Amino acid sequence: MNLKYLKNITYIIALVLFLNALAIQTSDTAAFAKCEDSKKVIKAASNVIENPNDKTINSYTSILKRRAKVHGIKHNYEAQADDYRSILYFLRKNKKSAEYIKYRDSLNKTYSKLGFKNTQNNRLEIAKNLYLEEKYFASAYEFLELVNEGYSKEICFEYLGDISQKFKNPDSAVIFYKKGLETTPENCCLNYKLGKVYKSLQKNDEARTFFETAINLCDDNAIIEDIIKIYEDDLTTNKDDETSYEVLGLAYQKLKQFDKTYELFTKAIAIKPDDIFLKYYLGNLLFDMAEYTNAIKIYDSIISNNPYESQIRIARAKSLKAIGQTDAAIKDYQVVLAIYPNSKQAQYGLYKLLSGKKNIAEIVKNFYPLNKKFVPSADFYNNLASILYQKNMVKDAINVYKKSVAIAPKAPTAYIQLYKIYELEGQTSNAYEIARQAYRNLPKNPEIKNMYQHINKNSISQKNSLALSYMANKEYSKAIKIYSQIQPKDAATYESLALCYKSLKNYKAAINNLTQAIKLDPLNSDLYYNTALLYLDINNKKTAESYLNKAIGLDKNNLKARKLLGYLKQQATDNSLNKAYSMYKKKNYKGTIAELNRAEKLYPNNPEVYFYKALTYKSLNDINNAYKNFTKTLSLDRTYYVSHFYMAEILEKQGKERQALEEYERFLGADAKDEKMIKKAQDKVIKLGEKYY
Repeated sequence: MNLKYLKNITYIIALVLFLNALAIQTSDTAAFAKCEDSKKVIKAASNVIENPNDKTINSYTSILKRRAKVHGIKHNYEAQADDYRSILYFLRKNKKSAEYIKYRDSLNKTYSKLGFKNTQNNRLEIAKNLYLEEKYFASAYEFLELVNEGYSKEICFEYLGDISQKFKNPDSAVIFYKKGLETTPENCCLNYKLGKVYKSLQKNDEARTFFETAINLCDDNAIIEDIIKIYEDDLTTNKDDETSYEVLGLAYQKLKQFDKTYELFTKAIAIKPDDIFLKYYLGNLLFDMAEYTNAIKIYDSIISNNPYESQIRIARAKSLKAIGQTDAAIKDYQVVLAIYPNSKQAQYGLYKLLSGKKNIAEIVKNFYPLNKKFVPSADFYNNLASILYQKNMVKDAINVYKKSVAIAPKAPTAYIQLYKIYELEGQTSNAYEIARQAYRNLPKNPEIKNMYQHINKNSISQKNSLALSYMANKEYSKAIKIYSQIQPKDAATYESLALCYKSLKNYKAAINNLTQAIKLDPLNSDLYYNTALLYLDINNKKTAESYLNKAIGLDKNNLKARKLLGYLKQQATDNSLNKAYSMYKKKNYKGTIAELNRAEKLYPNNPEVYFYKALTYKSLNDINNAYKNFTKTLSLDRTYYVSHFYMAEILEKQGKERQALEEYERFLGADAKDEKMIKKAQDKVIKLGEKYY
């Protein structure tokens, strides 16, 4: 044995012993896993979530900084932008720092390379897609930036709450969800999510409050059914929990399963017989079941001991009206108004009861019969008209606003509201006349002046402006009324109609309107993207993918479409890989190959697919196809280092020992930790090294 050989062997042994200390476990079966590079990032991100401190954050961002450079070299600018966003998430607390500015500028340069249109709407869609891809830090960065800009705050806060849940930070989730509710208090989903967070924190009173609000607001059966499951699970451990019976009763009542509701409320009352609100719920149930007399008995029993409970009296008034006891119903409404003069429910209930039987002045006299000094003002009529219009009593609302104008012809409110109603209802001539009347009486009022100037301008522009104001206030039905009046409609009008219908969950109408928009503007990439989103809402992924492909075909720089399509393909690929893995474990290798071929068609550049195909061909002893697929894997992602080990084994079988030695060395030069593989590779390097070193 010569000295040169000894030096080489000593070096090799030292090398493999050093590499052995860096190892990661793997095996044929365990090899059905994500690439090592992704594992490192996921592990580092997990460490931050589990224990957010300077050490874990610095470790994670250091990996991202290195990886971002690699993405840039490979011209994978999408991935580079995602890494930059994640880095900026951790730097955002000091936006004046040189490092933050550096990476913000780097992100903007990457946007330029991508041809990305850096609009708020595009960034919102990207943020949503990043959330789907489980890139939560990058997603949170975009949502936080958009919130700071005041854009789509309700949506951003909801997603930030969801991300906080992923970060295992329920207290932060509560803060974000509540901020979302400050924007839109009647958001069913936010109330439901808050209920779930509080339930997980075992704050049962808060959970009940938000769940009951969600039930009251919600038309989504999936949410109602999940709330039912939560409280039915509670009853398995505590049969005497009055709260569970109460919430379950309200949920089943919303689903119109009245028999179950009656049983649940009865059980709750048996546990807490003095709870007037439980009795109130039971009375409301009987009202819904058209058992008005029995409902009145329940309300009577509550009011006898609680004469000032306005909600109970209003509920009883409705039941009395239903059985024809109009005078008694009027009296209940009058009692409520005597205690709470501004009760909108009582004003509406009493007005509706007398509408068509008395004129406006006579109806209003019945509001406060004991108050002889009461004289309705213009503001009183304005408030009443607003209530009536909200309740869709359009004709009555118009007449009440006219009453206000008659009392105070120099006050602007009634004119403005009448003008809006006439516009909304398509009564163009009436809108024109009220605008002229208002201008005659209030020529210096800025809003009246603007209203008057608009009546002679482009009516389409005017209607667009009005519709947009309704959309901004989430009054989508009103916006639809205005957009429907526009003739002829352009693509933008159809797109706006689609957005309104989508917000109302009328997906068929939304799709129909986007279809019309595409006919008028067939080269608009975003129209196809928005149509894809609609098809995803109705769980039609295949059609959604076809529209995303069309969007990308028209505009290769439509990043949001590319990211969403990539996510859908990856999701479909993951499903195929899971099926393939199940077959692989059962040694159904032919079935595995067939499933992997399907995955390859879905995502031809996914290294996992080729890696798993290689393993399966190896199990079939088809070494040529195995080697071919291991090579393809490494060409797509060199971090599948275990491929080198298997390729070395194949090369040995083919008698290509020198090449095999090189592959074993490449394997040992990676982050391997499987002790058996490492030991075998070490032995092979030593043995083959005797021949070739």
